[in-house]
Amino acid sequence: MTDHHRAARQRLHADQAEQIAPLDIGAMLRVAWHGKWLILCVIFIVTSLTGYYAFRVAQPQYAATATLQLDLAGNPLQDTGQTRDIDEAALNTSVARVTSDAVLTNVIAQLDLLSDPEFNRYLAAARPLSLRSLRTTVRHFLAGTTAQDPDAAAVLEKTIQNLRGALAIARQNDSYILRITARSGDPAKAARLANATAAQYQAHTDTLRMQTQAEAEAWLQSRASELRSQLEAQQLQATSLIATAQLQEGSGLDSLSAQVLGADQQLSAARNALSALEGAPDRRSARTIAEIAQTRGKIEEITALKDRLSAQLSTQSAGQAQLQQIQLRIDTTRLLYQTFLGRLQEIRMQQGLTTPIAQRFNPAPDGVYVGPRKILILTIAAILGGTIGVALVAALTTLRKGAVDAHSLRDATGLPVLAQLSSRALQSGGKAAPPHPALSHAIRGLLTSLSLTTQGRSAQVILSTSSVQAEGKTQLAVAVAQTLAKAGKRVVLIGADDGNRALAAAIHSDVFKQAQANWRQWRGDAQVAALGADILVAPAFADNHGPLLSDQLADQIQTLRKTYDHIIIDGPPVLHAPEALLIARQADAIVYAVRWAKTPLAVVDRGLDALAEAGSPATGLVLSMVNMRKMRKLSSDPCISAIHTPQVI
Repeated sequence: MTDHHRAARQRLHADQAEQIAPLDIGAMLRVAWHGKWLILCVIFIVTSLTGYYAFRVAQPQYAATATLQLDLAGNPLQDTGQTRDIDEAALNTSVARVTSDAVLTNVIAQLDLLSDPEFNRYLAAARPLSLRSLRTTVRHFLAGTTAQDPDAAAVLEKTIQNLRGALAIARQNDSYILRITARSGDPAKAARLANATAAQYQAHTDTLRMQTQAEAEAWLQSRASELRSQLEAQQLQATSLIATAQLQEGSGLDSLSAQVLGADQQLSAARNALSALEGAPDRRSARTIAEIAQTRGKIEEITALKDRLSAQLSTQSAGQAQLQQIQLRIDTTRLLYQTFLGRLQEIRMQQGLTTPIAQRFNPAPDGVYVGPRKILILTIAAILGGTIGVALVAALTTLRKGAVDAHSLRDATGLPVLAQLSSRALQSGGKAAPPHPALSHAIRGLLTSLSLTTQGRSAQVILSTSSVQAEGKTQLAVAVAQTLAKAGKRVVLIGADDGNRALAAAIHSDVFKQAQANWRQWRGDAQVAALGADILVAPAFADNHGPLLSDQLADQIQTLRKTYDHIIIDGPPVLHAPEALLIARQADAIVYAVRWAKTPLAVVDRGLDALAEAGSPATGLVLSMVNMRKMRKLSSDPCISAIHTPQVI
């Protein structure tokens, strides 16, 4: 593929790609402005409901704050020469301990909150339609249980939860300041709650500290007693070992070692002398033999002495080693005993001197008003109502499926819009009064546009139809017949829609009945003076005694063509009655009414497709029942609509 072909293909894909429409801020603002009354209504409703709740239903709330200054650094006598950093874990633990069950239980007992309906909700019976009652009913229904009276433990637990919800604990960063804030409907009660909580927290903390000190003292006392007994037993063991083994001091052990060494030297010298005697030349002499025997006896004595001294030395050495081990344990036990004993004495000395953890307590004054913040609530309600209103307007605009101007209707269907008729203009014709000049002018414009659409051919038979009922087709047919009759034309108006009573409302009832009777003879002498045209009303198509419309319609229309200049047919809706397609095949022009901003364009397309498939496509469209004021607001481009579409009458 060449670069030229590739570029051409890319341009083709770019042309085929769906273009994303830019965000039209002006259109969005126009839509919001057009729905301003709906937005204001929603704002009023939401603000009224919220104001009723804020001023009549919501109970006033007051808040009181008590301040505690924590001292976690301790007394200088406790840790002399040591410094402590801020212990975040200890501070957070202190914050959590304020709302513990133990503290809150004491607060409930002190203030008798079990008798206060604000915290004990079981004292007041719930209203049948209250949120609490409905929630309880749904919970029991889903769980398959029945309501039972709570026991004392359940009441206390619920009261603790309610009290915890009324308290707020905060700590200033990098400080030991603890703030206890209580909320209540009574300013004095809020102050009592905050002060009682602070006092009970302080008492609870001091109790825990004293309990901890007592437990530590008891443990140290027990350990010191155990170590003292162990030390005494070890000392008794050492004394017994010395007495039993007759252990000597270090100098005696050295003397014994010297005696063993001397005996060893004597033994070595005696053995050397024995060897010399045994190797002497006169070893067989009586004197030498006697000396040898004497020397051997001496060797035996020295050997026995050496063995005895060695045994004593070995015994003394083993005893000394065992004594040293015992002495080492004695020293260790004595050191531990002295340490625990010193710590015990230190704790006893510090009792009564330790600074309480809650060193400073500033009681709370009477509570100040904190809610509900009515102005803020109303402001938020107004913003919320405005948001909901804008969302509703946007949703209604998005969900609107009908055509709001001739320009959009023409673009959606591809057919010309012959006229735009307002509801007031369509209601001006008929039996009550002659047509309004503006309506006659609009119908003349419609007939002119119709003549241009049919390329100058005279449209003798004009069918007025629509997709469904109540789209203004009957009023349109009456207005066209009335205008043509005022122009001097012989006109007959045929009411062929048996399910529509709009024609009967447009003429007198006796004339309507005469027009129904004239249908079989095809006489058009039932004339309305204000209308200036003859009237024929077809019977119900489901009437089994009447002639078949499909068999006689063509001949009857041809007969009327010879008598009248124009035949105006008020036909049935295309999508409701198949007879509309038969009537359409006899018409020279088909005017298709579309109700403004109501009939979905998809329904209009279905009706137009049905006519086209029957071989009788619609000649043009009429946008009927137009609300001119709203149309001017909703029209996306008024300038274009004014240039390319008929004027709204």
